[in-house]
Amino acid sequence: MSESPTTKVADQQPPPSPPGGRRRRLTDRLPEPGPARLIVLVSLITSIGLGLYISGSAVFFVRSVGLSATQVGLGLSVAGMAGLALGIPVGHLADRHGAREVTIAMVAMQVVLLVWATRVTSFWLFLVVITTLGVVESGADVGRQAILSALIGPEQRVTVSAYSRAVFNGGFSLGVLAAGLAVAADTRAAYTALMLGNAGTALLVCVLYLRLPRIPGTRERKDAPSGLTALRDLPYLAMAQVSGIVMLGDILLTVGLPLWVVSHTHAPRPAASWLIGVNTLLVMVFQVRAARGADTLAGATRLHRWAFLGLAASCALASVTDRLPTWLAVAVLACSVALLTLGELWGNSARWTLRYDLADPGAQGQYGGAFQLGTALPRVLGPLMVTALTDRLAWLGWLLVGAVFLLGYLLFPATMRWTERTRPVYTART
Repeated sequence: MSESPTTKVADQQPPPSPPGGRRRRLTDRLPEPGPARLIVLVSLITSIGLGLYISGSAVFFVRSVGLSATQVGLGLSVAGMAGLALGIPVGHLADRHGAREVTIAMVAMQVVLLVWATRVTSFWLFLVVITTLGVVESGADVGRQAILSALIGPEQRVTVSAYSRAVFNGGFSLGVLAAGLAVAADTRAAYTALMLGNAGTALLVCVLYLRLPRIPGTRERKDAPSGLTALRDLPYLAMAQVSGIVMLGDILLTVGLPLWVVSHTHAPRPAASWLIGVNTLLVMVFQVRAARGADTLAGATRLHRWAFLGLAASCALASVTDRLPTWLAVAVLACSVALLTLGELWGNSARWTLRYDLADPGAQGQYGGAFQLGTALPRVLGPLMVTALTDRLAWLGWLLVGAVFLLGYLLFPATMRWTERTRPVYTART
């Protein structure tokens, strides 16, 4: 007997979702339970505290402590440079004595320093606290990378890193929104709460790290690398510097574009913030997907070159927006940010593989510090270069910044070949 249409439709209906189905669908999109999921959770909590701190700390030191903006800017610059300079020694400690223990020590020191920062009363005390804080924050980041390298297999590192960055953007946004409430209140109690809020998230991170397995150090191994070997690895350092050019994209997004919008275009001033919001949302949604194909050196090399091209194209689009009417300027700026975000997604995905796969497995901590040195020029010179070129030379300045990305596109294959050619057997996996 043939089936009636009604029977067919009924038979084809999907079974009702069992209780908790939505929750299972959400958790299925996360890394498997264990160290990978815990690392992603740590990234989320850390980002909330960082959003609180970055959005409100400078205002706290000016409004509550009484320092000048110049003094605060100088202190933050010194802290950033100290963190980069001491990243390799801290990474070496993580290799020698265990990445988990050293990372916990760095984060615990961060808690103490954040509490101490609320008692700062002079510039010199501020300089000591903020510089030490820069070192331990950088050290904690290097240690976290060493933990990921030790506990997560090579085939999963890029995926876990992508999940971590996606949730990091979401948590950071929450921290920024909360910091906005404190800045609006403009009281010492509110600003102090920001600092203590970051200290609280750091304390929670310490507790979570204790749930990870202990990672043995290399000090007992006879074949352990001796000394700061990463500093002698010139091909790796060169690759890190060229790869780090893509980090100029962050400076363009947070410094260059906002100033360009309010000073040179007919776009509404709030668009300066809207564009950063577009970037944040795109990273949260597409970072994991964009990382596909970056888990091999060949794939990472290809994505990295695409990143340079995306960033250069973003600069080319931004260069024409000073001559466009209001809403057309907004539309073109949004397209520019979309291309910039693509470059950011591809570049970060590729850099995770390069950072881990080209490093000595027995010295992942110090190699993480060495890889961070690749961000030194964008962090230190990037804001000055971007603002000077785009503000003084207008459209031509944007094209010159784009030319820097094209230079990276041309240099990157040669530095990669040099680095791969000088690797020992442990980097044969491609």
